[in-house]
Amino acid sequence: VSTQSTWGELVEEHFSQDAEEIMREPLLFGDFADYRNEVERLRLYEDLGTYSDVRPIIEDILEEYNTPVKKMDLVMFDMALDHLVRITRIITVNRGNALLVGVGGSGKQSLTKLATYMADYKLFEITLSRGYGEDHFREDLKKLYHVAGSNNEPVVFLFTDAHVAQESFLELINNMLASGMVPALFPDEEKEGLMTGIADEVISLGLAPTKDNKWAHFVNRCRDNLHIVLCMSPSGNTLRTRCRNFPGLVNNAVIDWFPKWPEQALEAVSRRFLAQEVLPEHLRDNIINHMVFVHAKANEKIQLFNAQLRRHNYVTPKNYLDYITNYKKLLKTNRSTIDDLTNRLGTGLERLAKAAEEVAEMSKSLADQEIFLSQKKKKKKKKSTLR
Repeated sequence: VSTQSTWGELVEEHFSQDAEEIMREPLLFGDFADYRNEVERLRLYEDLGTYSDVRPIIEDILEEYNTPVKKMDLVMFDMALDHLVRITRIITVNRGNALLVGVGGSGKQSLTKLATYMADYKLFEITLSRGYGEDHFREDLKKLYHVAGSNNEPVVFLFTDAHVAQESFLELINNMLASGMVPALFPDEEKEGLMTGIADEVISLGLAPTKDNKWAHFVNRCRDNLHIVLCMSPSGNTLRTRCRNFPGLVNNAVIDWFPKWPEQALEAVSRRFLAQEVLPEHLRDNIINHMVFVHAKANEKIQLFNAQLRRHNYVTPKNYLDYITNYKKLLKTNRSTIDDLTNRLGTGLERLAKAAEEVAEMSKSLADQEIFLSQKKKKKKKKSTLR
């Protein structure tokens, strides 16, 4: 708050005429305002305006990203827009790297993938398998450097704490962030192949095309094109220990904290995922508000739990999404059960109605037969009397 007030005072002092516009919230800056232009985009870095101005642009990009196959179902609430714009701004700067810190389900990976698509970069991830170790990781890093260096293409390397099969992986990541290259990653014979075509660029920079100059230029090109985005969870002491052991994770990356979702986000997510559910309209808002209330109350109780028992636990956005999913499953199950009971009741009532009709017909038939028998008896009685 003090920093913001200081900024406000400086702006008022030196830019009094534009102070209101400069300090207007939110501060959203990016280069994708002209994304809808059919002609060549200028990618001007500018003020994007308010959340209402940015949201339609992002939703158009997301729709295009999900075409023809739907990959992500994201709800663009205000906080998600903040983080998406911030990640896009980080990776569109040369040598821009990010450390995204948040609990599971915060949207770190999804927003990174969408930001990569918005920047028109390639996305690179490793795939863990049985026995995946440092040697396999080094081979994957070679592929990554071929894209960033040999192909001269911007690429985002998305690395999560789930990818840390061995702590030595982080040592390699630390070297990449600090110096741009993993020591002894390429043998000399492979370096020669990587530096093919580099000589002309080195000469154009006014340098002698020596082996060292060409390799230094290759590494600089990789550093400019490679953007490492680390997605880590703050749970426990793991992240704290890793940051102490590998300071490059903090010193060479922009840290973006993902706090717990505000009520506006929780409501927007519930409304989106329940939009296709058949609910009484007069109860829909109450159901959504109740979901928000339950999650907020769980957060309060978790804090009390931590304070009383000194045991840390977390209510994450993933828990909230699971809560909505379980509600939908339970709603579907109960409706199916009620439908079955209704069908059984309907079948029973139909059988009872049919039985009632049959009984009525039989009663009528019996009544007719009784009349017939009564007439027969009367005739027989007359005959016996005449005799």
